[in-house]
Amino acid sequence: MVAICSLNARQHFLERILWCLDRLLATIRILKSKGSPLAMLSEDNTFVDLMDMALDQLMPYTTYIDGDKTDENCDVRSSESHSKAIVDSKEIRANIDLILSHTLAFANVALKQDKKALSALCQKVLRECIAFEEECAETSQTDSNRKIKGISLENALYQLEDYINESLLRLVFSCFLDFNKLSVDKLRSVIMAKHPDDPELDGLIADFDVNIDRTTQIGMFAIAFASNVRIKTIVRSCLASFEALDSCIIPSLQAKVNSNLYAKILENHFNEEVSNFKQAIQEIIDSHAFTSCYYDLLGQAIKKNVKDYDKESLKDVTKMGEFLCDHFQLAVNQKEMRQHANRLEIFNKFSLMLRECQAILACSETENVQTQRIMKRFKILHSIVRKFMDELGGKSSHSHPLNASTSSQVFIMSDELSDSQRMFASIGISPSICSILYNNTPKRNERNRQRLASDSLKANYSKLPLVSPTAAPPPAPLPQIPIALQHPSGVNPMFTKSVKNNVPGLHMNRLSIRRKESLRKAMFKRQKSNETEELYGIYKNSSGSLQISEILDQLTRFNSSFTESVLDKSFISK
Repeated sequence: MVAICSLNARQHFLERILWCLDRLLATIRILKSKGSPLAMLSEDNTFVDLMDMALDQLMPYTTYIDGDKTDENCDVRSSESHSKAIVDSKEIRANIDLILSHTLAFANVALKQDKKALSALCQKVLRECIAFEEECAETSQTDSNRKIKGISLENALYQLEDYINESLLRLVFSCFLDFNKLSVDKLRSVIMAKHPDDPELDGLIADFDVNIDRTTQIGMFAIAFASNVRIKTIVRSCLASFEALDSCIIPSLQAKVNSNLYAKILENHFNEEVSNFKQAIQEIIDSHAFTSCYYDLLGQAIKKNVKDYDKESLKDVTKMGEFLCDHFQLAVNQKEMRQHANRLEIFNKFSLMLRECQAILACSETENVQTQRIMKRFKILHSIVRKFMDELGGKSSHSHPLNASTSSQVFIMSDELSDSQRMFASIGISPSICSILYNNTPKRNERNRQRLASDSLKANYSKLPLVSPTAAPPPAPLPQIPIALQHPSGVNPMFTKSVKNNVPGLHMNRLSIRRKESLRKAMFKRQKSNETEELYGIYKNSSGSLQISEILDQLTRFNSSFTESVLDKSFISK
């Protein structure tokens, strides 16, 4: 029996060696023909290479160049540009066809919620490519129309690339999770317990094959994104092992005679390659993008379980959290985190809260634990992941926009400022970041210290100091203006006068511009008005329902008591 098992194992590894030699020979042939132009459009190019090539070819048609200069050879140049555009459009179309083939191959193994989106994006890219090709083929076309079509195609390609990157990270979490769920040991136990024609067994084997296909697609993208040759070689070796094991590991488990030792050898080899593959993928993945993807997955799981509680989905999301912990346990990531104390502190909180979530799920299997208690811990974990994600992205959770200096604006939407924004920025005034829906103002004793000049533009107008035209320009900047002078409307006039006398060179002439009423104040007034009308309506309705007899009795008692008191006084006077 041992001889038979060793013979099967030897045959398996011999076939793998021959497969590797064939791939090596094909690679050498590709390297020899690399100088030919057809090699650039070979199907062996990765998705990333093809995308870069397509964007580089589109660059002349998406960049506006000053072409107002005219010369006598304008017609000749126009005809040359037209002929070049036709050739370039055909090359771009060939590149995009390969890009779409890679995308559809990835969409076949992508998650269910990503397949429709990828298909729609592929259709959009194809429509824009056809429109660009037709525009380049038109004889009466202009450069402007061609550039518009080129920009539309470029935007569609960027959208496709961004969505593939996001769906790829989600697929990595799902693939790693299925490696634990669909292990070879579990397959062996199910195959031994089920009948060979059992549909449940067929579904389990199909899921195992799908996970291998997903691993192949992840590995192809990992090779394209890998930064060094060592990781690329490891990923290629793992993919070759998966391809070889996929065709023989299931038959070895299904064989009833003399297969235990052979299947055990293949299982150990498979588990070793899975471990190497996970390690290589963890080194390639960007930390911030990986954390952001887990944040979204955790938020979706929480939202789903709040409506319909499912313990298994929570176990899956905690297992995904372990993959994130493994990512930051790498030596490179640990070294980087030690350089930032906040990151290490938040990561330790995340690890602790993740173990607490796993513990309460384990306790809920033996004890009656309220769902609210479980979901509360997962919501805390979600908030910690958000803080950790912001810290990785360079957003400090301790910094506040109001405490930043006016020289470095954080919330400017564009790099170019309008004339009014430049005018306000030159005098130290920036838009307010305060919410208009919530009362986020500080306490009364802290308000004067925190209301700076940079926070004075809370409405559409602001009170600006006007310097007297006869005054000479000061050689040095004025001393810091007290808060009371910046906002005189909310300060005691006596305090304003005393401060004004103590500040030299300060002109108190101001233009009193009526400030527009803020939205929060208008909403507050409207709410008070509605409450007043409601109270008046309640009083009006209730007053009409009083009993007339009760009113008369009250008046009678009041009249009788008043009469008795008057009579008593009259007797006393007598």
